[in-house]
Formats: sequence, C-alpha cells, structure tokens
Amino acid sequence: MKLMIVRHAESVGNLEGRWQGHQDFPLSDTGVKQAEKLYKSFINSRFSPNYIYSSPLSRTLSTAQISFPSHKIITISDLIERNLGIFSGKTALEIKELFPEIAEQFAKTKDLSLIPEAENKYDLRKRANKIIDFLIKGHNQLDEIVVFSHGGIMIYLIAVILGTNRIWKTKISNTSIFEFEIDSDNWTGSDNLASNFEILKFSDLKHLNE
Repeated sequence: MKLMIVRHAESVGNLEGRWQGHQDFPLSDTGVKQAEKLYKSFINSRFSPNYIYSSPLSRTLSTAQISFPSHKIITISDLIERNLGIFSGKTALEIKELFPEIAEQFAKTKDLSLIPEAENKYDLRKRANKIIDFLIKGHNQLDEIVVFSHGGIMIYLIAVILGTNRIWKTKISNTSIFEFEIDSDNWTGSDNLASNFEILKFSDLKHLNE
C-alpha cells in the first residue's frame, strides 16, 4: 500500500508566528497558493488516492479540500495537532510576557512537558500508534492513502512507521510530503513493524517549485 502524509499549508497562525496547537487558524494567502500547488502536482502526476483523511482543524482540512477538490475528505480527530496547553495561540513574545518563568525554563531545555496542560509525549505516541494501526490494518495492499496533518503529531506518525521509539527533530515545512510504500499484509502492529517498507519521499517540497 502507498501511504502519504502531508503537513498543512501555511496558516495565519504560522504567518503571525503563533504556537497553534489546538487553536484553529485559517490558511493565509500564501497557504492557499501552496495548497493550489499541491493540487497541480497531484493532477500532473495523475495521483488519485482511494482514501483521504484530515485533521478537523481548518488549516488542515482546507489544504486537503484544495488539493483534492473532487474527493471525499474524511476527518479524524486523532490527526489534530499536539495540544500546546497555555502556549496555544500565543506568540513567543506573548508567552514571555505572560509566563516569564516557564518561558525561561523552556528556552533552556526545549522541553514541551514544562508547558502546563500540554499533551505529553506518551499520549502523543499512543495516538500515533492508533492512527497508523488504523491506516494499515483498516486498508488493503492496493490502497493509496493520503493523510493531512500537523508537524507536532507527524513526527510521531513517522516514528511509528519506521518502527523506532526515537523522535528526530525533523524539519517539517508547510506542505511537506512524506510517502511510504508499506507491505500491509506483513504489518504486525505499531510496536513491531516488519522491515518490508520503502521511503518514497521524505519532507519533499519540490511541488512548491513547479
């Protein structure tokens, strides 16, 4: 099976430098153009997936709808971005002004667990396991699937596919494409992936230059 995971196009929150989390921001003008380039790329490659899934947040759902205007888009709540707690919706300057002690600690450690009410990495991993198991076990070997999601959860989705507990600080730009060919018949669960898979695209952005 082919599984493609795509980050949403630029949102107004991205443009304003905000920590978005569960906060809902629409696409920026640039984001709409990025999504349109995704659409043109898929048309040019004659790619027509069997299933398209998206986070319900508007920046992600709009990206999916622009990319595949004639397809049915199914929203899945587990594809939503990581909950960033009290930092959600705020700029770095606002965070520093409102929560100076926490901001200072975070600046030193980059540890997201320091943020009150934020989703922890264990819950993120559990959510990612659930999503990947559904995508692979719930579909067959010939299916082509596209998932539109967010950078914070995508790094966990990718780690599950690769069968590793390690999380890399992979740069995931707006509309980055990660594509995998997976032997779904030999998938034995998110914690024990068979080695029969291939990485076709990894943080690919060439569509933005087409």
